[in-house]
Amino acid sequence: MAKQLNRNAILSLIILVLVAALAAAGLFIVNEGEQAVVTRFGKITQVYVDAGMKFKLPFMDKVTTYSKKVLSWDGAPQSVPTSAQQYIWVDTTARWRIVDPAVFYQRVTTIDAGYARLDNVIESAVRTVVSKYPMAESVRSTNNILSDSEAALSAATEELQTTELADGGETPGVNDLLVAAYSPIDYGREELAKEMLNRAQPSMPEYGIELLDVVIRQIRYSDNLTNTVHARMISERQKVATGYRSEGSGLKAEWLGRLNRDRDIKLSEAERKAAEIRASGDAEAARIYSEAYEQDPEFYSFWKAMESYERVLPGQRKILSTDMDFFKYLYSAQ
Repeated sequence: MAKQLNRNAILSLIILVLVAALAAAGLFIVNEGEQAVVTRFGKITQVYVDAGMKFKLPFMDKVTTYSKKVLSWDGAPQSVPTSAQQYIWVDTTARWRIVDPAVFYQRVTTIDAGYARLDNVIESAVRTVVSKYPMAESVRSTNNILSDSEAALSAATEELQTTELADGGETPGVNDLLVAAYSPIDYGREELAKEMLNRAQPSMPEYGIELLDVVIRQIRYSDNLTNTVHARMISERQKVATGYRSEGSGLKAEWLGRLNRDRDIKLSEAERKAAEIRASGDAEAARIYSEAYEQDPEFYSFWKAMESYERVLPGQRKILSTDMDFFKYLYSAQ
């Protein structure tokens, strides 16, 4: 009798343990911030979106949990052409969440596959939107830079209008840079991001996903565009420098012309005054000579003859006749 009771107790204990094990295998917990999809042989039998203890058939049902939180998607930077065929690198990010776990399980299944679907949809929207607009629309969000830079724009425009090259033409290409730097935008980066979101959102419900936003995180030039912009900036600055040098050369020639003209005028005036002074001196000397001659003509002739002898005879290398009138004071006793 005692043995029978022991057997019954052991059997009851075994049954109790088996029941407890089956009950434990059929229970699972959905944590706060999670949602679960229960499948049996690949078919969805139950979806739980609230936290708590849930039940499933042991060894038959499979539980797949997904986060209910907002998730971040970070796209890889991609080279995209603008409407002007200028290639720029666009780096975008987005926020999303799973709102229909059953559809997500059927269409996507895993989080990694969800990121892959987002890559295709969002990157396609980014390429489509960026290629519709000029580069300035992707770079700037407002036109505040224009009001803050009115003085710089005015000075740059005035420089453009007044600077001339050596051939007399206006500097080409500088206006293009001014337009690119100061042209107003109609939409801006934020509006482009909204358009990307609007293009990508319609595809999300079929995956059980809600796309919350798309943000352009960074815009940078491609290497080819950077080199082109740098080369163009260097070329334009060289053209402006050539214009300044040409203007300086023109001013130099103008001032040298004025200087030479003033010098010639002053020299001509000085020569005229010198001629007047010499003429006045010669006239005064002639007057003095005339007065002296009138006082004693004979002595005046004698004195002038002596001066002539003093200048001529010491260097004379010719034989002259003494009968010449020139020597009358030298050989005459009178």
